[in-house]
Amino acid sequence: MARGATDGVYADGTKHPQPVLDILPDTAPTTQPQRRQSNGTNGTRSTPGSDSEEDDGLQMQAKSTAIRNAASTRQTRSGTTTPSVKQKNGEQASGVRHGWASQLDDVERAQLLSQNFFMYYEDKRHETAGNPPPEYDPKTIVTEWRMKDRLKTVSAILAVCLNVGVDPPDVIKTNPCAKLECWVDPIPPESSSNQQSTNNSNAQIGKNLQSQYENLSLRTRYKVILDPTIEELRKYTTSLRRTAHAERLLFHYNGHGVPKPTASGEVWCFNRSYTQYIPISLYDIQDWVGAPGLWVWDCSASGGIIKGFLEGVEKHNINQQEALRQDPNRAQQHPLIKWEDCIHLAGCRDNEVLPTNPDLPADLFTSCLTTPIAMALRFFILQNPIPNNPAITLDTARAIPGKVSERRTPLGELNWIFTAITDTIAWNSLPPPLFKKLFRQDLMVAALFRNFLLAQRVMRMYHCHPQSWPQIPDTHGHPLWRSWDLAVEMILSQVPRLIEQQKAEEAVNAEAAQLANGQLNGMPAQAPPPVQPSSELEYVHSDFFADQLSAFEVYLSSAPANAGAAGYASPPEQLPIVLQVLLSQVHRLRALILLSKFLDLGPWAVNLALSIGIFPYVLKLLQSQAVELKPPMIFIWARILAVDQSCQADLLKDNGYTYFTSILNNATGIPQGNIAEHRAMCAFVIAMFCKDFRPGQQAVLESNPEIIDCCLVHLLDMENPLLRQWSCLCLSNMWSNFPPTKKMGFTVLAHARIRDRSHDPVPEVRAACLDALTNFVVTGTGEPIDAAVQLEEETLASVVIAMGMDGSIMVRKELTVFYSTFIKKYEGRFLVAAWEQLLEERDKRCGREEDESKDEGLKNGVNGFGINGDARNHQRDMSLTLGGSTGGGQKPSRTLSKKTIYRAMWRQTLSMSADPHPEVARNASITVDYVINALLESPLGEYANEILDEIVLLGLKRDHGTLDGINGITRQRSRDIRPQTPPSPTASMAARGDGYFALSRTVSVTQAFKGWFGRQTPEPPPSPTKRGSSSHQVPYRSRPLTPGDAAHAAHLANPPLRPDAHDKFTGPAHEPKAPVPKAPHYTERDFSQPASIPVKSNFFTWAASYFREPQMRPSETDEPGSLDYNERLWRRNRNDKIIAGSQPLKGAAGSQRWDVPCGYFGIGAAPMEMVFHQFEPHLVTSDDRDSIAVWDWETATQLMRFSNGNPEGSRITELRFINEDDQAMLMTGSSDGVIKIYRNYDQKSVELASSFRALSDLVVSDYQNAGLVFDWQQGQGRVLVAGDDRVVRVWQAGHELYIADIPARSGSCITSLTSDQVEGNVFVAGFGNGTVRAYDQRMSARDSMIMAWADHKTDHKSWIVGVHLQRGGMRELISAESNGGVRLWDIRMRKSVSQITPAAQTNARNSARQLRTLAVHEHAPVFATGGQDHNIRIYNTTDLKRLSTMEPYMSLWRATNTARNAPITATAFHPHRLMMACGAVNDGHVNLFKCEAEKMEKGTIDHGLGIVEEWRGA
Repeated sequence: MARGATDGVYADGTKHPQPVLDILPDTAPTTQPQRRQSNGTNGTRSTPGSDSEEDDGLQMQAKSTAIRNAASTRQTRSGTTTPSVKQKNGEQASGVRHGWASQLDDVERAQLLSQNFFMYYEDKRHETAGNPPPEYDPKTIVTEWRMKDRLKTVSAILAVCLNVGVDPPDVIKTNPCAKLECWVDPIPPESSSNQQSTNNSNAQIGKNLQSQYENLSLRTRYKVILDPTIEELRKYTTSLRRTAHAERLLFHYNGHGVPKPTASGEVWCFNRSYTQYIPISLYDIQDWVGAPGLWVWDCSASGGIIKGFLEGVEKHNINQQEALRQDPNRAQQHPLIKWEDCIHLAGCRDNEVLPTNPDLPADLFTSCLTTPIAMALRFFILQNPIPNNPAITLDTARAIPGKVSERRTPLGELNWIFTAITDTIAWNSLPPPLFKKLFRQDLMVAALFRNFLLAQRVMRMYHCHPQSWPQIPDTHGHPLWRSWDLAVEMILSQVPRLIEQQKAEEAVNAEAAQLANGQLNGMPAQAPPPVQPSSELEYVHSDFFADQLSAFEVYLSSAPANAGAAGYASPPEQLPIVLQVLLSQVHRLRALILLSKFLDLGPWAVNLALSIGIFPYVLKLLQSQAVELKPPMIFIWARILAVDQSCQADLLKDNGYTYFTSILNNATGIPQGNIAEHRAMCAFVIAMFCKDFRPGQQAVLESNPEIIDCCLVHLLDMENPLLRQWSCLCLSNMWSNFPPTKKMGFTVLAHARIRDRSHDPVPEVRAACLDALTNFVVTGTGEPIDAAVQLEEETLASVVIAMGMDGSIMVRKELTVFYSTFIKKYEGRFLVAAWEQLLEERDKRCGREEDESKDEGLKNGVNGFGINGDARNHQRDMSLTLGGSTGGGQKPSRTLSKKTIYRAMWRQTLSMSADPHPEVARNASITVDYVINALLESPLGEYANEILDEIVLLGLKRDHGTLDGINGITRQRSRDIRPQTPPSPTASMAARGDGYFALSRTVSVTQAFKGWFGRQTPEPPPSPTKRGSSSHQVPYRSRPLTPGDAAHAAHLANPPLRPDAHDKFTGPAHEPKAPVPKAPHYTERDFSQPASIPVKSNFFTWAASYFREPQMRPSETDEPGSLDYNERLWRRNRNDKIIAGSQPLKGAAGSQRWDVPCGYFGIGAAPMEMVFHQFEPHLVTSDDRDSIAVWDWETATQLMRFSNGNPEGSRITELRFINEDDQAMLMTGSSDGVIKIYRNYDQKSVELASSFRALSDLVVSDYQNAGLVFDWQQGQGRVLVAGDDRVVRVWQAGHELYIADIPARSGSCITSLTSDQVEGNVFVAGFGNGTVRAYDQRMSARDSMIMAWADHKTDHKSWIVGVHLQRGGMRELISAESNGGVRLWDIRMRKSVSQITPAAQTNARNSARQLRTLAVHEHAPVFATGGQDHNIRIYNTTDLKRLSTMEPYMSLWRATNTARNAPITATAFHPHRLMMACGAVNDGHVNLFKCEAEKMEKGTIDHGLGIVEEWRGA
């Protein structure tokens, strides 16, 4: 991934889907260092000479996690041993079959194969099934950060009660004492006239006080009242309240010249002649000032004022409620006053006196609140004198150069630092709601409370404790005050030099002015010199903000990303400082980058940033054209909009959205390596801006119509799937329910170009393509449809319908949404299609071909309904005879929907209602139910009911049922009955020529309609092990075995039937049905609600969650030292140990006995398939239906049992582990053509990770069926699927698409598949007619078959039981047939290299089925066959010597009619250990055997080399 322009901020985690990551170090603690290897693709290794575009050209798809193994002896299912290990075992490279010895001649390639592993089906889309988590709610994910009740302090009363020259009677002043009021001495010592100086001082004090407050808020109107009388207070307060309306008033009270407040809640003012002190009740002042109010009390014992004020609030509330009770209409005439909405700041407690220190101002509290910098500097000098610089005095502190409003000057920077520190202290100390109210609601309140924190610190040193309401905690000891002291000291140390520099500059300016005026030395005036700009002071700026950003960066580097980790979501202390730094151009870029990293932590971080007030800053920065700011700004806005969509209106103001459209349109560049990724973020921002926001859609279209073309161009960027995905979703939201954009898109054929992405290699892009097309179709629904638009939408649907075979559940789910939208728009046409499908099915059930003469009722029914769904005449005579025709003279048409997109889509919707994934089936079933309900309520409803009844009756007869199956069900259905969609027939492709419901291999529509008529619990199917029983239900087959087949097979010497075709053994009773694993975040359908379409899609919400997740930092699994990382490291070492411990024993495995029992346990069912895990002690078995059991073979305990959820009559045919090197998943294949993948298969939390129909067109083979067989290639990420089909289908797991159909070139079914796991090009298939064929995927489809062993004289003659290609060892290719013949092949030779030919038997029928299973060890030179005679035979591969023959244990309590020699049903070797498992048909047990080599003494086999004694079997 390309790194970002700024310190690699966007270097990791932002590719989509995620590329292969190195999650473990190259050097493991327990292994020797290895060279880093990477193939650079998504689990698809490029093969020389390959012509597959999907394999070589698609770099982004398969995630997955690349685990690099450092062990030089690594050997897995997907690789072979390195040459050094092979030589240690004495194997010669020249003896490897098929000429594949050269595969490992290259040491570098050998290490590549043994060390690189790719994990599949572990992406986010598999963990969530494309659904947001259940707890996700867009309304709760974002906290309320906007100030809905924002207030302004519009007016202020500044009441100053000094009466200079007269001390109040209760105050005894020291000498000397504090004198300064607003930094003015009320009685100047040099004044000649006391009265005149007093008046001047009073006026100056009032002027200064107003000026100090104006520095806090210029917009507030101030009224200064010096030495007020009670009448003046009443007059001005009531007047200001009238003009303020519901806004806040400030009341500042300086009571230094009057007595202390009384205990009863009174303050003092003067009479007119200033001869008396007049008390004023706080209750009266509340009446005058009203609410809301801001009160500042600067007097001794002011804390008691707050208590008295709150008592007055209670009285006012009581009186107001009483008045409201007497006059209920009062609330409408006069709005209620919120008396409790008051904020108080008091200088001290009720028992404290203000300080009188002569070094302090007399109004110390007011000075802290209104001139914080001057007061903080004075406090610092008093507390921390600087002895080595005597020039710094109290007077010098007030002479710091600069302006408060200019942050580049010393005074401005100091004020900036003070604001950042006090804001940060408050944010870290106050509860969020209180911080929001005091520091974000009102600028005046915020400024006063920031300064109040300084008052807490300063006045505490002089034995005063400022009080407030609401109360806030004491913050004088916060650590950030030390940072403030450091900043103050660094600036004060420069003040003398700065003052001298400033004086020198002033002298030069004065001299220049005099020269200009010709006044210097009496010389005549000269031309004025050119004006020199004022030189900036030589000032060393503070490092405070740089240091705080560094601290913030340290926090980000250690902040845990895992939600369960300690300290997760703990807010950083420096966040408000980062907000302040955005004001500086010097630090802005770094601050934005760090802010991006912080927002990347998740929604909680976005909420914190929004609550702190970051939004106005980043909104204002959208007007900046600085190129270097664009990458972090794009990232920040993507994170904000992913959490809070309500910012759409803010983007519309001042055209802020154009910031992103210009980048998306390539109009402006960004200095970033990965520009495409940031354009994808811009597309996301525009998509969120337009989502459900019509003004946004209109603004984008009018100001940037070229954005449509640019998004279409970005769809061709094959290197950036995230950009392709969000380009689709951007267009989707732009034209969703907005016809003008759809019209413009239609003009440039945007829908057609999006349609071309229907086969994109990335599932997320394909799903986004469907989302865009869905919104394209839905726009205009309910309005007259233009013929050209209709034609294009039909063409669109005809292309999209091919996506029904997509392997991604997310894509198929979006497809059901598209279908429901399309069906809703063209509902009338689909009613016709559904009607004609019913007629066709009825005819096929009756066994007659389509006969148009038998549908007289259709003439009036369909024609009356109209092709567009218009019910033109609901009263027409509509008659339909179930069995024959009516007497009409006109021959009606019955092919209105045949060969149309409407019929094809309806068929596929029915098919998807039985999709293997429950969520896809749920969505499709809702659509089916809606159409059926609409059909039943249409004029054809009465006749549709009759046809449905007839189909049910025909189905019951076909299944040998009785009419008792519908007891109590009325034959004529009422129109108000709402059917629930049953398991609809799983479809072949919609384009099949035969009747859709006439499927031979899946649940029939009859079973579906039985569910409609009340049959909720189908009868359990008979066990397939009861071959030839007299049960009326037949086993699951491609088609029933007919007498013609038996007659044809009888004259053959070796009839190619399944080995178990004529078995009559009775297996053990089945266990209760196991639970079916749930899909992630799946919710069941609520059947109490009627079906409604279109189905709602949640794909956009899920896709947007990408921007709510950390992308800049490695996941928890990638962090060294994390739990996941350590577990993965432990598994790697454990795997190496198992391989190293078993490797030396494999040489002796071909000569030792294999009949040593090492385990036995009952599984409760006849095991039909079984597979060992490579490294975990897990053995997975399946029965003859759909039950899967996971066993710990070491302890003989069952870990988990669950159901595969097969349709009735099908069974599991294949089991495989994938991703075994790390956390394995279980892949299952069933005879209905479905593959499913389970995660956590051994735990109660087992989940369905994915499922898809791997084979759709299951066709009838020559004689019998094989269901589905597959082989998994871990190294290539491919699934080779075959069975009852004419092709071998190759699925790419990373793309979740099938990439090739390789013709089988045989009319027989494929019974077994195996492939080369090293390079992955060659695979071999065994057929039901006895042939074995080899194929090469690199060849063209026509030439792909490279070898066919089909000579029945020398090769196999009967059903191929199994074919297997070893993954290690000598790479033997072994096949076995049902009559007992075994062959060893080399793909370079026409004939077998070795063989076992069975002895001729008199009973040809039994001899053709004497061998049932074949198992080959992956690395040891041995294989095993399981026979009809209950015996297992072990052979070596060197000379086909039989090593052992054993008979599995069988319970003595088996049924009395069960033969002792029940056939073996399953055998399996452990991939590494020298052990095997087996089971028989009529006993629910698994037997474990191991090689005798395990019991030999150490050194006998390894010749003293010293093997690892990791495992010793029981």
